[in-house]
Amino acid sequence: MAEAVRGFPAAGARAAIGEVLKRELEGVQYQGDRMAELGRAVGAQINERLAAEAGLERYKFVTSVTIFQNTGQGAHMGCTAVWDPAADVALQETFTSDSIRCVAAVFAVCVY
Repeated sequence: MAEAVRGFPAAGARAAIGEVLKRELEGVQYQGDRMAELGRAVGAQINERLAAEAGLERYKFVTSVTIFQNTGQGAHMGCTAVWDPAADVALQETFTSDSIRCVAAVFAVCVY
């Protein structure tokens, strides 16, 4: 996903996303009937964390969190939606444990 956007601290934002994923998902066992609710909660935590990060005050965030059971299968996810390539960015971070795999895609849209 896009990395080089003028003024957007992609490395810091990606680290913040990774911290939320680890905090919220470490030790969680896959339970199919509660993963949708957990995904919504993790997405809300990511949005709150990014909104509080210094340097991201002018951005709105759209976050998609997908959680699925980790049974050793391979999986790839890709997406992009950049409305203004000079200001907007898409980031992706993955969390994996013995039980689950989670992919969080975040679209950061600059508010002019």
